[in-house]
Amino acid sequence: MSSSLIGRKLGKYEIVELVGQGGMATVYKGYQADIDRYVAIKVLPPHPGLDQQFIERFRLEARTVARLQHPHILPLYDYGVQDDILYLVTAFVEGGSLNERIHRGRMSPGEIARLLRQMASALDFAHRQGIIHRDIKPDNVLVDREGHVLLADFGIAKIAEGEARLTVTGGLVGTPAYMSPEQGRGETVTGSADIYSLGVVVYEMLTGRQPYTASTPMQVVLKHMTEPVPSVRAEIAGLPPTLEPIMQRVLAKDPDSRYRTAMSFAEDFERAIQGAMDTKPAVADVVPTTVPGALPPVNPNLTPPPTTVIVQERGYSPLVLLGGFGIIALLVVVVVVLVLNSQREAPPTGLPPAPPATLRATQAAGVLPPPPAQTFGRASYTTTNALGDTLTLSVLNVKPPPAGRVYAAWLKNTATGDTMLLGELAVDALGSGALAPYIDPDGRPLFTLYNAIAITEEPRMAEMPTGAIVYSASVPPELMGMLTEILLQSKDGFPAGAAVSGYGGDGDQDSDQKGSLLDGALLEAQTAAQHAGFAAASSNIGGMHAHYEHTINILNGGAVDYDGNGRGENPGRGVGVVRFLDLIDAQLDAVAGGPETPRSLQSDLEFIRACTQNARLWIGEIGALDQAIIAASDITQVADQAARAVELAATIINGTDANGSGQVEPFEGECGLEQIRTFGALVASLNLTEGNVLE
Repeated sequence: MSSSLIGRKLGKYEIVELVGQGGMATVYKGYQADIDRYVAIKVLPPHPGLDQQFIERFRLEARTVARLQHPHILPLYDYGVQDDILYLVTAFVEGGSLNERIHRGRMSPGEIARLLRQMASALDFAHRQGIIHRDIKPDNVLVDREGHVLLADFGIAKIAEGEARLTVTGGLVGTPAYMSPEQGRGETVTGSADIYSLGVVVYEMLTGRQPYTASTPMQVVLKHMTEPVPSVRAEIAGLPPTLEPIMQRVLAKDPDSRYRTAMSFAEDFERAIQGAMDTKPAVADVVPTTVPGALPPVNPNLTPPPTTVIVQERGYSPLVLLGGFGIIALLVVVVVVLVLNSQREAPPTGLPPAPPATLRATQAAGVLPPPPAQTFGRASYTTTNALGDTLTLSVLNVKPPPAGRVYAAWLKNTATGDTMLLGELAVDALGSGALAPYIDPDGRPLFTLYNAIAITEEPRMAEMPTGAIVYSASVPPELMGMLTEILLQSKDGFPAGAAVSGYGGDGDQDSDQKGSLLDGALLEAQTAAQHAGFAAASSNIGGMHAHYEHTINILNGGAVDYDGNGRGENPGRGVGVVRFLDLIDAQLDAVAGGPETPRSLQSDLEFIRACTQNARLWIGEIGALDQAIIAASDITQVADQAARAVELAATIINGTDANGSGQVEPFEGECGLEQIRTFGALVASLNLTEGNVLE
């Protein structure tokens, strides 16, 4: 498409300039006058005489993506069809793409790990919503001016694929350099294809080049299907040996041999570059729920690169056209079968065994979630005397109760049936009202006891509800257990898999008051911060080395001999902040991946995950300083690094106001461990909808 749209209006957006063109779409900068802002407008190729079925499919996919709300996914503002033109509207991001960053020069493993975590968290979030990207590549990863990434173009590949299938046969949609083997074979894809493409992106970030190149796109596709994974260490000397099996696994030809989640890949990558990689799967390495073939998404803003292609030929298979002879296609099939069989029989050395294919959770293709229900109020938990002991409720636009009737508000545990009266909800003639804040007299954390709220219509206030439920809201019962494990002390100790039984939250390992996962993480982090301070204040280099070794070992829960004195010392409790972060993330995954978990709650849980990811990144930065500090022979040579380690250790606990807003927020680079408690209470908030959703 040419720049002929400049000066025209699509909906309420005036097109002001061309940003870039590619095989799947053209990107323009647009202006939205009613709110005085610039936007990015992604225009799909011309579709004269659009089929109504395809238009409806486009709209459904756009609605699906519009619900993807994540700190590292470019939000979709709007979409439309005008004069046979399909367009999508997103934020206009000032910055560049990951592709531009790669071309500026080789990236350090630490920088790669930071960006990989952000990309992985966004991908896993999308996969939990049943949305597959299908075209992960550096050009579809925006990097803003503060160095944060935003995944763009969700849904573009799916829309293009749907259009190609209406017009041709044998079409492949995607970018050959990053395309998974199963995409090349034209099979139905799952989230594993995105994880493979993410692995290709990381390979390019590490080495500066793509793993497979050839003279034609189809030859590249064929190499992804048949050729062994190139060694990253053969390309770049000095990379840790533990990185090799990780890259081999994420780029495995067989989807069942890859990582189950993008975050488990990111965590193993980070452990490898820190020298702390082991062979057990990461805690988050669980099977994501994906919807193969479901109507995915749509997310623009990126300048689409020329390398994005739709490989299609009328009436012929692309593999046959590659060689021009049927015998070549037969040989390809034989080679593919042999490669896949060899991988199933002998996975790469050092890789954890992948879960069987029967564990892959799928849903029927084409199933879309219902649109969000209208909300009529919100119940939130706050703290007066103890964490979560107070509930506030306000409503808006509700129907006033009939004459002679009153509204009663109740908390309910849908698992046990326990019900508690909050009080009468007074509503004015306009349908607005608020309940006086309810403060539990015993200081109990209400969000761990009740997971639902109901507004009933009663003839009079009573001890138990008798009338019909007119407004209600609930979260999965599992959320109560998750918040108890993460936030609250209990006499039941840690989960069976935690391997930290007897670990007292108050520091006394013999105490019968066991600490929460957050208590354990904070206690270890505080001890590590102490030793970071000891290292910075040391009067001799030997003391600095010893205390810095203590700091790293306390954070990681290890006993590595960093200073070379023959002893790996850990004056902490031997569990490590990282272990507690693994357990917190596992709790989040268990609830977020549940079939009954609403999308709004899944999005809220990402606030807690942002804090655990920040803590991991800051721990990684402290670990990255060890080479300079341990190698120094003079304290003055590394005084700045030691001071930075003290700052990072404190930030792990307290977070930092990185954007200068006056508060520490649940964003990447801001919140730390302390903020998990605040955000944890907020995720249990309840949004009222009309009717009874509790049955």
